[in-house]
Amino acid sequence: MNTFLVLKYFHILLFVFWLGTDMGTYYSSKFVINPKLTAPQRATALQILLGCDLGPRIAMPLIMPTGIHMGSLLGIVKINTLGLGLVWTAGLIWLVLVLNVHFSKDEVQKKKLKDIDFWVRPLIVCLVGGFAIYSLVQPDYIVAPWMNYKLLVVCGLILCGLGIRYQLGKFTPAFINLMQGKEVEESNIIMKKRMDNCLPYVYGIWIGLLLNAAWGVHLI
Repeated sequence: MNTFLVLKYFHILLFVFWLGTDMGTYYSSKFVINPKLTAPQRATALQILLGCDLGPRIAMPLIMPTGIHMGSLLGIVKINTLGLGLVWTAGLIWLVLVLNVHFSKDEVQKKKLKDIDFWVRPLIVCLVGGFAIYSLVQPDYIVAPWMNYKLLVVCGLILCGLGIRYQLGKFTPAFINLMQGKEVEESNIIMKKRMDNCLPYVYGIWIGLLLNAAWGVHLI
């Protein structure tokens, strides 16, 4: 079996899965904040949104290991077996963390895991972004500039995700109040405002994914 082709196939699926489910998340959000729908209808829409949102959460930790592994096979990423193993291990640990956050039924544990995941992301951005910038100046480890650009875009995608999470910080309490019939008008205003504030980050993610796809197939 050709390892490169398998990785390429998986990498493409991750891109499609990320972009497609992110669009599903965006579309579902329109129903969550629609005041013309009943509370149960909006609660159902939120469950659909959360289900779609699992797609980007799975794709994000895996897209870098697959890309770096392909780069090593092409000879444009100078990394040994140990280094490659560490990259995959980090990606898989992040994936396990994300899945635990999503599926955990223990709200106390879930909050702790969310906090860990929130602070892991800036650390990844600093490490990966710093390495990509260094490699652009001193191409000892990554000899193709476009590979560094792709890594920097992924860092941007992670930051956009953090921006969305920050904007939705007050969304959840407002949605809970809405479900309980409390402060309905105010909750609707907060939810719509927070969702609207997310739009620049959402569009940023879509543009970033399309940009990375263009670099991946060498359109630019």
